[in-house]
Amino acid sequence: MIKTLFYKEFQNYFRNLSSIFLPLIFFFLIISIFPLLIGPDKVLLNKIVPGIVWITIIFTTLLSSNNFFKDDYNNGYLETFLTSDSSVEFILFLKIISCWLFTCFPIIIFIPLVSIFFNISMKDSFIIISTLVIGSPVLISIGIFGSALTLGLAKNSILVPIIILPFFIPILIFSASAIESVSSGTPYEMQIYILLALLVFVLPTMPYLLKYTLSLSINN
Repeated sequence: MIKTLFYKEFQNYFRNLSSIFLPLIFFFLIISIFPLLIGPDKVLLNKIVPGIVWITIIFTTLLSSNNFFKDDYNNGYLETFLTSDSSVEFILFLKIISCWLFTCFPIIIFIPLVSIFFNISMKDSFIIISTLVIGSPVLISIGIFGSALTLGLAKNSILVPIIILPFFIPILIFSASAIESVSSGTPYEMQIYILLALLVFVLPTMPYLLKYTLSLSINN
């Protein structure tokens, strides 16, 4: 079952390669443009690069989750697996993981290359990667929930960012605080623990919340 579900998600993403390459292209465009605008000030660039990376992740999350259930809703597959005997929560959990793997994970892979390009220390780079690995699945989960909440509405592409952006703020605050703490030489473990707590809370509970929300959206 797991192989079948992952294979289906794999086919869906590779049927539309733009969903994988567009975030990477957007990421490298942003990374390339900022040095041209700001100039060769390495100290300033080192400070803003983590923020640039997180902005890219946010936009990637919004793009990938905006109409996440649209195809499954239009072709009737969503209603089929919601009414099936299989574990709906497990299917939704795998969909969250696959969305993260094909959208956020490719960007995270290139963070070491960006760190070398901007002469970011190994410790700072490690914390940037750690906050992204912990925080980005939470962002994806919240984004997908926003998509489920507005499923079937005519202007859901406008509503989703409005609904989910406020829920991104805690992730951004603690991630930025952890990166700033490392740069200033102060303890950062507490911020990482809080991000881990958010991940442990959101990731297991989101499939159940999604199932309930999708059922309401379809029935209404």
